[in-house]
Amino acid sequence: MVDHDSARPGFTSVFGALMAFIGVAVGLGNVWRFPYMTAAFGGGAFLLVYLALLFLFGIPALTAEFTLGRLTRRGPVGAFTRIGMRGGRTIGWALFVTVLMALSYYSVVVGWVLRYTVVSLTGAVVAVEPNALFDSVLGGYPGQFGFTAAVVALAAAVLLLGIRRGVQRVSAYGMPLLFLLLLALMVRSLTLPGAGEGLRFYLTPDFSKIDAGVVTAALGQLFFSLGLGGTFMVTYASYVGGDVDLRRSAVNVGVGETLASILAGFVIVPAAVTLGVELTSGPPLTFVTAPSIFGAIPGGALFATIFFGLLFFAAFLSDVAGFEVLVAGAVDELGWDRRTAVLTFCVAALALGVVPMLSVDYILQSDLFWGSTMQPLGSALALIGLAWAVGLGRALEEANRGVRGRPVGRLWFYWIKYVVPLGIGLILALGLRDLFNTFVS
Repeated sequence: MVDHDSARPGFTSVFGALMAFIGVAVGLGNVWRFPYMTAAFGGGAFLLVYLALLFLFGIPALTAEFTLGRLTRRGPVGAFTRIGMRGGRTIGWALFVTVLMALSYYSVVVGWVLRYTVVSLTGAVVAVEPNALFDSVLGGYPGQFGFTAAVVALAAAVLLLGIRRGVQRVSAYGMPLLFLLLLALMVRSLTLPGAGEGLRFYLTPDFSKIDAGVVTAALGQLFFSLGLGGTFMVTYASYVGGDVDLRRSAVNVGVGETLASILAGFVIVPAAVTLGVELTSGPPLTFVTAPSIFGAIPGGALFATIFFGLLFFAAFLSDVAGFEVLVAGAVDELGWDRRTAVLTFCVAALALGVVPMLSVDYILQSDLFWGSTMQPLGSALALIGLAWAVGLGRALEEANRGVRGRPVGRLWFYWIKYVVPLGIGLILALGLRDLFNTFVS
């Protein structure tokens, strides 16, 4: 049904491919939301729920998206078309537009992080009142445009170097450094006077706070954090060879992403509790809570620079992955050369980013649709395509190429065919409810 394209450029090492995959998964969501959710919804109990969902839903779905990408050797547009899925081309282009719209506001937020990284080098992050600093960042339109343009330009530079010299090399060197810096920040946070109290607050299980709503929210966080959506992981998997163990890669990506989330929690939560700083979710956690913490500890300016620097790099790699989805689609389906595709979509994302620069509310409402709704829908469609259009035999054959150890079996196939889509359905139902409530209010 599908012929493997041996001429397609790809990752040249298993390690480089793994770091690229983890680079997609580790981003703003690991810092914006995970520490807050863990602290607010049961501490250690929430961690256990999250880990259970990772192995029950996240890794099987991730393995499926990897399988679809490597099987078809295409991004979402070509993948859904090549497997013969009814309406596949329309589905692929809809997901293509989803990524473009998400990039338009995500790049703006990455620009905020870059600006904070630069400002922290001057010491202003810990010297200026955090709310006032954040308001000045949001209120300065020329500054927002300049830093967003810088983010887009850096992404273009990586993309123009290609998969091997650009995406793979940056990920292979940068991701290990990111984890080392996270460990350094964690050690600093846990050596603050009274950090034990904050650590107990973070990790002590409180199962009374766990209900169906929290489990569903954790499932949504999991799919968002892993970069699932029938787009990023499908595209990157189209660049890996048959010697790569996709199931093992999925496990490694899931564990790496979760480790980054837990480390971010160790950095933020104990310090916030110890210093009496209010713990919130979303942008305030990154741009108000974190500066408040660093402003209250010795050497805070240095640690603020490290924090925002690693956060920028993590967010930037996710941004690059989004652009790669667009570039791959234009090259594969429209016959564009890579340079034309990179420059066209970088300019388009920057132009579309003008509105998000003017309104934080627009960013939050847009993310409810393009992020919280369309991405889970894309993941569900990828599972449906693999299970129903590709079928048992061909899906297992591809999933088991390169497998070392026990082969991927029928249980995985039927699990992604029936059970995982039900979980995604819950995410979609709640996402649509939140979207409706946002518009009616």
